[in-house]
Amino acid sequence: MARFMDVSYLRKYLGSEVSAQQRYLWLGLSLLVSLSYSIPVLFQSFSYPYLMQDDARQHVFWMQRFVDPELFPNDLLADYFQSVAPWGYSTLYWLASQIGFDPVVFNKLLPPVLLLITTVYTFLGAMQFLPSPVAAFISATLINQNLWLRDDVVSGTPVAFVYPLFTAFLYYMMRRSLFPYLGAIVLMGLFYPQMVLISSGILFMRLFTIKNYRLGLTSASELRFYLLGIAVSVGIMLPYVLEPSVYGPILTRAEAQDMATLGNRGWSRFFRNHFTRFWACGKRSGFLPPEWCDISFALPQLGLGLMLPLVIWGRQRFTLAQRVSPEALVVPQALIVSLCWFFVAHALVFRLHLPNRYGEHSIRIVMAVSAGVALVIAWDRVMKWLVNRQSIAQSLRAFAALAGASCALTILLVNPYQLEFDRENFPIDRYAKGIYPEVYEYLSAQPKDILVASLSPEVNNLPSFAKRSVLVGGGGFVLPYHTGYFQQVEERLLENISAQYAPQLDGLKQFIEKYGVDYWLIDHNFTDLTYLSEDVFFQFPIMRDRLIQRLGEGRLPALARVAPNCVVVEVDNVKPVKLLDAACILEQ
Repeated sequence: MARFMDVSYLRKYLGSEVSAQQRYLWLGLSLLVSLSYSIPVLFQSFSYPYLMQDDARQHVFWMQRFVDPELFPNDLLADYFQSVAPWGYSTLYWLASQIGFDPVVFNKLLPPVLLLITTVYTFLGAMQFLPSPVAAFISATLINQNLWLRDDVVSGTPVAFVYPLFTAFLYYMMRRSLFPYLGAIVLMGLFYPQMVLISSGILFMRLFTIKNYRLGLTSASELRFYLLGIAVSVGIMLPYVLEPSVYGPILTRAEAQDMATLGNRGWSRFFRNHFTRFWACGKRSGFLPPEWCDISFALPQLGLGLMLPLVIWGRQRFTLAQRVSPEALVVPQALIVSLCWFFVAHALVFRLHLPNRYGEHSIRIVMAVSAGVALVIAWDRVMKWLVNRQSIAQSLRAFAALAGASCALTILLVNPYQLEFDRENFPIDRYAKGIYPEVYEYLSAQPKDILVASLSPEVNNLPSFAKRSVLVGGGGFVLPYHTGYFQQVEERLLENISAQYAPQLDGLKQFIEKYGVDYWLIDHNFTDLTYLSEDVFFQFPIMRDRLIQRLGEGRLPALARVAPNCVVVEVDNVKPVKLLDAACILEQ
């Protein structure tokens, strides 16, 4: 214990003078930190039978076809999400289903595994920057905190694979491990192709070097290494270029600007009047991770991350900075490449999908590593003052600085617990809880080809919990980026609203017969004016105004006058709902 009170020993421990055993110890601690975040969420995910991550409801429900191919026949939603799923992602779930894993269960088991892999590669990548296990531990902890401030990895959707694959790519690139590095590029293309563009951009920048203030090519061996990676990147991206979606064409900017769903109250809101919200922190349009809009978290992340170039530049004063590897250049390279692709994505919106995808993921990773390394270098500098103390006053100042640095590290590591992002506590999982088991059990007992119509927010849960098709969902089901798909769901939504609020039964019956609706799920308060504040109605402002006027005049829709004997399930809880038999409605 006494030697840990020796500042000279602590300085060595921060640097590279540690044994392999000690490095494994810090790696083990990093993995324990990752598990400490993951395990409680994992237990929660299995604590209730009808619980599923919000984004997974759209991206995973159709995979139940792997277990039972008769599910979701001729289902527009299932067919669309299956068509846009990356090949590697859908194949992994298919393989899991072949060995007995239900896709929903597998989805819940994936996040801890992906986070452990990310933790390992972040730790090893940080060690390539600076051979300090303490810095690597801090970096690994920061990336775990970042990932639990969003629901990317916990969703088990394609974006969840960005972090283990991109950190693996960076590590093997810095190690010059050819086949693992190429494998990481291929896997990124199979799971999340946007990251291949970031990776190939970094490789392109590394083809060049500056010597004696002159730009030139790197060495022949490294040139071959990077060019091979670029060639593989081009090859893995070709199928995405040559095989356009059957639900195309891609939405254009001119079309998008007139769409309510991409406005401030839209399900896929993109365009914002606020400059910072649009360019910096927009969930789809901004460059930074959205949670970094909270300044209490952005300052430690960005401040410490951007401090690394400063301490390297002043390495004559920061002794430990002299040991930073030239591989640390990947930080500015990743930032420059990400920024370039971000603006290209804005210029070509939405042909490269969403601009934010080219900024937030790479920034989370490189800033976590950069912050961990910069913090340890600064900490070492404080300890150097303490070792070289020449007077009591200097000793007290150095001790105070050391205590302040220790407090800063402590605050950094516990900071997320003090945040409330989107009114949620850390760690964020965004699990959707189904509160109508009677409805799910009834529908799942019906034939597999039934179709349910509804404007209730609960409609998003039915494909996952009842395993039955819905005419159209809301929110994440109504993606506007492929016009061939969006036009169909928009038409269905408009007709669904018109039918649900039709003043006469004839309009209701025509809708049922047109789409072959078997059941209709309605909220108990669907005739209240307050119900029209649900997001679905803000997608169609003209129709919403019309409905407000009609209900305000006391003209109730025909669906509210359907005979009680058409109700097959009624749940009277916090949000009462009724499930109606469409065949019974036709007989009215």
